[in-house]
Amino acid sequence: MWIWIIIIAIIIGAIWGASSSNDGERSAGAFSGAIMGGMGCGYILFQIFIFGAGIIFVLWLFSKLFG
Repeated sequence: MWIWIIIIAIIIGAIWGASSSNDGERSAGAFSGAIMGGMGCGYILFQIFIFGAGIIFVLWLFSKLFG
């Protein structure tokens, strides 16, 4: 599921980069937009994963201490 989210972010980033570039630089804009979209989305998904792992760790610790 997470790979589809990254692929969609890459596609949207490429479209955004191509549409905001000058006429002669559309392919470079699309490439840089795709890279930035993919990296930004991957970073956000990694942050969500780390946050979820922290919650699971706290729940595990709570059950070990008081369970």
